[in-house]
Amino acid sequence: MSGRQARQERSGPGTMLGDRETGTGMGSNTHIERITATAAMDRARANALRKYPAPDKDGDRLYPLASPNCAPSFQIGKDDTIFAIGSCFARNVEKSLEAAGKRVLSREFELGEIGESLGDAANFFNKYSIHSVANEVRWALERDTFPGADLIYPMGRGRFCDSQLGMAKLEFPLDDILAFRHRYLDAMAQVATADVVILTLGYVETWYDTKLGLYLNVPPPNPLIKEEPDRFEFRVLSYSDVLDGLNEIYDLLVKHRKKPLKMLVTVSPVPLLSTFRNMDVLVANAYSKSVQRAALDEFLLGKDGVDYFPSYEYVTLSNPSIAWSRGDYRHVSPDVINRIMSNVLISYVEGAEVDLAGLAPAEGITPDALASSVRMMSKLEDFNAIIDLVGKHREMADSDVDILLAEASALRRADRNEDSFVALEKAVAAAPGRPIPLERLISMCRPLHRKDLARELMVRHKEKFPGRENFRERIDWL
Repeated sequence: MSGRQARQERSGPGTMLGDRETGTGMGSNTHIERITATAAMDRARANALRKYPAPDKDGDRLYPLASPNCAPSFQIGKDDTIFAIGSCFARNVEKSLEAAGKRVLSREFELGEIGESLGDAANFFNKYSIHSVANEVRWALERDTFPGADLIYPMGRGRFCDSQLGMAKLEFPLDDILAFRHRYLDAMAQVATADVVILTLGYVETWYDTKLGLYLNVPPPNPLIKEEPDRFEFRVLSYSDVLDGLNEIYDLLVKHRKKPLKMLVTVSPVPLLSTFRNMDVLVANAYSKSVQRAALDEFLLGKDGVDYFPSYEYVTLSNPSIAWSRGDYRHVSPDVINRIMSNVLISYVEGAEVDLAGLAPAEGITPDALASSVRMMSKLEDFNAIIDLVGKHREMADSDVDILLAEASALRRADRNEDSFVALEKAVAAAPGRPIPLERLISMCRPLHRKDLARELMVRHKEKFPGRENFRERIDWL
């Protein structure tokens, strides 16, 4: 099915296309969608996900972990390469996809001495506003547009700054910095050769260099602001600003790619750390995310092979205690990211089992995502949910000792000691070189009144793990 056919199916019969449906009517007075009332009623009756979840109906689609669905308009080949660009959330996406066995070109780069000296070079690919993304894509694919040395701000004492890459201080000769910059653009140019491009939008609070006519990726250094106070501006992007940037990136990709474009776009759920606007950061962040999310719906119109994936909704609608790591409400839990990317892989990768309506994976989940889900449910002490989930993916769970241990704990909390014992036996078999499964199996013998078996297991424990005498000393009930 082509992307256009998929979009028509989502729109249903009776669709009236305005100028924006072709992607050419930007700024015209049309609508995101316009269909007849009859078509709208018919489509609503056929939409199983039409009504917002309630505690007594479909509540598990929202809490504790939201599971918004997507309708893929294209397929990702098993051997397709991926390039991710955008905010720091794109780096999370890369790591998860790479761990799942996908080849991620945006993590393949050679940046030389400067790149190696500045920590995690992958962070150089963080682009926090749509114009920062557009700048790098344009310079990478049309190298004659690159500003060169004008982009590198002198900071005195042999130091320089590149506010497009976000590096505050570069203590290298200018020629070396420019050579590094071109190596970076060579890596960025892989966006034209990757099979799939993933774009994550970050923020709309931006900085503008009026002298260069250029949006920056991060604020200019304070010494430069003091030296030229009228050169730099703080700008908050509008809906049309975001849409213009999206369309520029799309046009550049279509122009320079030799293969059809397959593109996933989303909004990063990572909120603003702080705001430069004269308002509460909560309000500023709501505008920042919502205006980009709204612009994406219009951007998608008429573009084959470009889909929105709801990672923003996935995180922000979920229980905060499992959605965020570090307890800071800003860094997305790796377990949640694994679940998000599991949905991407199952929904988009060829050969994955997907619901015929294109709305949801048919009980599909990757091993990493299953382990992540079990960990998140453990945090919430939702033991019945762990038991149900593991039971649905029995074969996959039986090959993962950590999932089996979590299942055993959940079964014990549910007063299902016999079943917990079986799960622990599987855990011991799955990881005979780890002491914890065997120790828990020995401990489980006590409520089941299996002292003879416990003694046999203790002998095995002493043979395999002689240095774990502390555990054996605690077993005083034999």
